[in-house]
Amino acid sequence: MGYWSDTRSWLFRDPAKLIRYLVLFTCCIVVIVQLYECFAKLYNPPISTHSYYNLNDTIEMPAVTICREPPYKEDVLTRLSGGACPHPKYATCWMKYPFGEISLDEFFENSTHDSADTFVFYGLNEDTNNVIMNSSLHFYMGRCYTLRPKESAKRVSKAVGYSIMLDHSMMTTSTSDVDTGGVGWHVFIHDKKENFTEINMKGSGRVEYVFVSVNEEIEIKLQTQYFSNVQTREEACSDDEDYSDLKCGEQCIWQDLADNIQCSGPWMHEIASEPCNDSLSMRKLISDYKDVYENEDDFDCNCIQPCRSRIYTTFIQNRKAFNQPEPRTQIYIYYTTKLISMIEERPSYDTTQFIADVGGSLGFLLGLSVLGLIGILEHMTLFFCGGFIKKMQQKEKAKLAANSEDGQSQASDETIDIAIAYKKKETQPKY
Repeated sequence: MGYWSDTRSWLFRDPAKLIRYLVLFTCCIVVIVQLYECFAKLYNPPISTHSYYNLNDTIEMPAVTICREPPYKEDVLTRLSGGACPHPKYATCWMKYPFGEISLDEFFENSTHDSADTFVFYGLNEDTNNVIMNSSLHFYMGRCYTLRPKESAKRVSKAVGYSIMLDHSMMTTSTSDVDTGGVGWHVFIHDKKENFTEINMKGSGRVEYVFVSVNEEIEIKLQTQYFSNVQTREEACSDDEDYSDLKCGEQCIWQDLADNIQCSGPWMHEIASEPCNDSLSMRKLISDYKDVYENEDDFDCNCIQPCRSRIYTTFIQNRKAFNQPEPRTQIYIYYTTKLISMIEERPSYDTTQFIADVGGSLGFLLGLSVLGLIGILEHMTLFFCGGFIKKMQQKEKAKLAANSEDGQSQASDETIDIAIAYKKKETQPKY
């Protein structure tokens, strides 16, 4: 008898055992798959997002960055450069520029507006001491001023928000690439830990922008969304309170430009490269910088996102003429509620759930429910296939009986032959 014949005979002698083995094998496969999924989720847990509203006792005020339009003093640019120069982006500014006599730092410093030319008054809760002001130089925006709050606000109203009065001189025409429709002020509202940058403000999604004209009074109402992200193995984030991904991206772009041209400009802060010292390199730097500035695609700098960030949404409450003898602008920025929209990411799988899933999977394999399933399948198999199994068992028994009788007959014949041969041998005469 062959291997398959023996196997088939064994199976039909006890089909219930086959069912047990099949069910046990299937359960083992299911349990292995479930355990693999449990370990995979424990290694890289899924992230769920929770959104809710929170009524805070205090509320975080944003930073406000103000840039003048037009950003440069055209008469100073023309005088220092030696040619017609309404804005440093034009090539005529650099054709006759006296490199070696006037440094680029002096050129940009003298041609931009200082705080005395910009602010008449600024304060938070009607007090200048509640605000920290910093200035930053940018190529297209010129010199911008950022106001940051020293502490959180305890009340919400127009009186306790930002109050900013700006002074303007309308002696020159606008030369900025930003379509504003006239002279005035670019107002950017962003998280106080973020440094303002004119490059990434287009795609960052975390900077709110409003343009305010001269001789205009505007009231801006704020709403806040707080985002808390979870660091995963695929997407890292920074918990450093002083980290700014906008600054990281800006530094990356500046460094790349400086490496390509082997020189830098005064607006490229903290770049360890020598300033451009000839017309050709300066125009090349400005041309490459313009390509980056006007490009809508994100620059690949591998800067990680902050784990916690705030996004401020603005609503124009009131906008009207500001009638003053001088060309001035009044800006109010404030909250009307302490209600904050909170959006948090949380791991939706932890060690407790892992243990529960593992216990459930092993319980599925070893529990009484599996034994009960085996019994049900046994009865169903015998009910539907009992006749066929019985016939096959009878055939196997008949086949085994026939094989047994053939073996006994063959053994008897062999015995008789041996006996006859032995008897004949004994009757032979001896000589």
